[in-house]
Amino acid sequence: MSANKTFCLILLTHLIFWLLSYSFSTAHASGIELHGFLQGNYSYRITDTNCSGAAPCGKYYLLIEERAQISPSYEDPSGIFSAKAKIDFFHDAAVKSDWDMTIREAYFTLHSSFSDAKIGRQIITWGLGDLVFINDVFPKDWTAFIIGRPIEYLKKGVDGAKLGIYSGIINGEMVIIPTFEPDTIPDSKRLLYFDPLPQVTNRDVDEPSTKPSNTEIALRLYRSIMDFDTSIYVYKGFFRQPSAPRDSTLIKVNHFYPELNVYGASTQGSVYGGVLSLEAGYYDSEDKNGNDPEIENSQVRYLAAFQKAFAGDFTASIQYYAEKMMDYSEYTRTLDSRFPRKDKTRELYSIRLTQLLHYQTIKVSLFNFYSPTDKDYFLNPEVRYSISDNLWTILGANLFGGKDAHTFLGQFKNNDNIYLTMRYEF
Repeated sequence: MSANKTFCLILLTHLIFWLLSYSFSTAHASGIELHGFLQGNYSYRITDTNCSGAAPCGKYYLLIEERAQISPSYEDPSGIFSAKAKIDFFHDAAVKSDWDMTIREAYFTLHSSFSDAKIGRQIITWGLGDLVFINDVFPKDWTAFIIGRPIEYLKKGVDGAKLGIYSGIINGEMVIIPTFEPDTIPDSKRLLYFDPLPQVTNRDVDEPSTKPSNTEIALRLYRSIMDFDTSIYVYKGFFRQPSAPRDSTLIKVNHFYPELNVYGASTQGSVYGGVLSLEAGYYDSEDKNGNDPEIENSQVRYLAAFQKAFAGDFTASIQYYAEKMMDYSEYTRTLDSRFPRKDKTRELYSIRLTQLLHYQTIKVSLFNFYSPTDKDYFLNPEVRYSISDNLWTILGANLFGGKDAHTFLGQFKNNDNIYLTMRYEF
């Protein structure tokens, strides 16, 4: 057993027993609470990869993971100060043999009657989309989503400060992020996906440096207007996925994260016994004229969704999402003819069906993406069973497909998988 693994196991064991012992004896009296979970998470590829060689071609287990989360929190009796952390210890035998750890959240909050300030590592969620993101400009972990980790692991934390001001007229949130955090995108350790330059093995990725001029700033103003919760958004920062060179003659690729501004709005309210959601955003790219083949063009993104609950604990929702590329003629003029060409507008429809059974201890759901422009799809059937108040398990599948191997969903068709999760929460 390696020193790293031994250290993590010893630290994890001591933390669990010490914190449990301390919390049970003094938690309520001192304002300290302890929560967390123990989890097993496994994902198995069910498609023939139709390729040979090293991983991921021969990899069938996409995830073999044991995970423990410790989440202590504290709230001062005065209500002015609180703090919380979520620390994960995990072992994923599908990619490495050692235990590791990550701090998902660690922040403290100062409260007043009309404002608050949350400082530290935190997960922030804005916008209304169901697995599509317009004004939620914060980092995502797409690998976790594809291989079947619980949906909470799609979101990543950022190190920064969130300042909130609340009044009877308008409410506001400002997020300041001094250190850039990129999306976690699929890599070749376990997933197969479309690579426009498979012959290029010499690659670098340059992240924005930590300096005042690169500080990301996001602003949200919101209030209720005619019983609709309405927000406007402004963001100054960077694309969270690296640039994608479109020159097939390259022998080396230097990826970088272009600058990005986003301006958007959303509204949500009751209509015809259901919930109507509308959201839009303008992605103002660093490439103002659309003639730089290495940088994504500016876009307009928008969605409309409707959700309704029916008798018998059945809920259905539908969603329409679209991305419209600006300066499309410049994009087509500068694109290497050997690269696949995107449509000017990409459309995506989704439907989510949820049924609760057996006194709401069983949740059966089906989520489906379909793009008529890309001609690809994603299908996610799932069953969750709450064995007790503290113990639950999930069995599900992630199924991808499409006409072409380069589209957003179709490129993952060789990664179809079934996943199993069991979690004990405390």
